[in-house]
Amino acid sequence: MRGITPSGDATPVEQTLPDATEARFNQPVGLAIDTSGNLYVADSANFVVRKVAANGAVTTLAGSAGASGSSDGTGSAARFSALTGIAVDAGGNVYVADNSAIRKIAPSGLVTTLAGVSGAAGYADGASGAARFNRPWGIAAAADGTVYVADSGNYLIRTISSSGVVATHAGTYGTRGRVDGAAGAASFLGPQGVALDAAGTLYVTDWFGPPAPNIPEGSTLVRKVAADGSVTTMAGTIAGETGPATFRDTFAIAADGAGNVFLAAGNRVSKVSANGTVSAVTASGAPFQSLEGLAIDGSGNLYVADRPSHALSKVTQAGAISLHAGKPGEAGSANTP
Repeated sequence: MRGITPSGDATPVEQTLPDATEARFNQPVGLAIDTSGNLYVADSANFVVRKVAANGAVTTLAGSAGASGSSDGTGSAARFSALTGIAVDAGGNVYVADNSAIRKIAPSGLVTTLAGVSGAAGYADGASGAARFNRPWGIAAAADGTVYVADSGNYLIRTISSSGVVATHAGTYGTRGRVDGAAGAASFLGPQGVALDAAGTLYVTDWFGPPAPNIPEGSTLVRKVAADGSVTTMAGTIAGETGPATFRDTFAIAADGAGNVFLAAGNRVSKVSANGTVSAVTASGAPFQSLEGLAIDGSGNLYVADRPSHALSKVTQAGAISLHAGKPGEAGSANTP
């Protein structure tokens, strides 16, 4: 920017932008990014939803740091209790999975409960408060306003219409398995993260956590759910079947516009190409502890949330890592000055 001196000459004036690394987070989990490059964070141990603007400004979109609850309301008057997955739609509305409920945050900061009831786990399709979820984790928002939910405790993929009506999209209620096939015949072992591509295909991390008889904990498959709800397995192996598991304890997933999928877990970011080929994005020994959030921008840059280190990083597809927001090893709730 330029200023005008008393003599009328134009002189350069230094413009200082906010530095997102001055902000602090406390166990960030889910990440989502909008078309303008703003990053939204499910800051779980602070019980708030944060926004990291493209210019580096970090603000609290909704909730009050340290205050747990389930109240709807605007901005700091709202309360969250168990934030996990997060998504943002084309209109700037943010959706979060929170203690068996799906909450919606308007750009103004107004929080409403879109579907389910906080703290009331169960299974029921239906409108808004009549619906029930059981440990929902990942969510994704489609261009038509439909929200997809990985309903992990029910082993299902659910949809929520823009008016709050919940339906079962894929999987068989009461059946835990790994059967591919048509929507109502397929089964999941524990859907966690979900990502949606422009063609309407959903990608799911299907986690073999407890209880799963005769299946080692931690193994994860990548499942693909077509627009009609039919399910196929894209990548992954179960430990002990054909050797070590391809992916372990993997919740975070993102998809690009070319059918490629990215996964983050532990200190590893991986890519699964559209044909199922797996490759490493980050080199072994990357400075992460437990990656649980992942988002991708329009240029293909990846953003990861390292939950125990309380920091967010940017990872290029060439594997270059840089700190994006927060400070590794330092928890807190400060926004940028």
